[in-house]
Amino acid sequence: MSGLMEIMVLPKRARPSHANAAAEFDHLLREHVPALYRSAYRWTGTADRAEDLVQELLVRLYPKLDELRGLDRIRPWALRVMYRIFVDQVRRERSSPVQFGTEPPEDIDEEEAQDRIDPSAGPAELLERELTQARVLAAWDRLGEEHRVVLSMHDIEDYSLPELAQIMDVPVGTLKSRLHRARAKLKGLLATERMSSLDRV
Repeated sequence: MSGLMEIMVLPKRARPSHANAAAEFDHLLREHVPALYRSAYRWTGTADRAEDLVQELLVRLYPKLDELRGLDRIRPWALRVMYRIFVDQVRRERSSPVQFGTEPPEDIDEEEAQDRIDPSAGPAELLERELTQARVLAAWDRLGEEHRVVLSMHDIEDYSLPELAQIMDVPVGTLKSRLHRARAKLKGLLATERMSSLDRV
């Protein structure tokens, strides 16, 4: 995560004079930062922008420490705030479309990564997996922000449509339509990427 977890969760611009408040804020948010970063990465597509988005979120959340104390579930609430920040950023930067990066967000070390590799897989199978991953990344890169967000939150993070309706402040019916269109768009893009890959081969 390019050093994100090496930084104190507490934003530097908002460091309080009271150590107890700082420690409490860190305690409440630290466990949620990796998940928030993964969502930010899928939305923005680059590690730098994801880190900036999470950092901006933390800056916004610190003054709301009293509100955080009373929440039963912090993560959905934090995601809702982060989504609004993201939407505002996208609206300001429409002339520079958000790009999906090629650097995957990983929270595991090299030994754990090796454990994910199937030792029985042959060179051809490993190559096909790499090509498939490349096609998915290329297709994801061509999705719009709205489609990228709803797919990552629903199909990857496993949030229900009612939960997303609260996080994104969008009616469930609208989300259903958006999710259907996003899946259809991704499916079409994957088919296009597959044909492109075959042509290159």
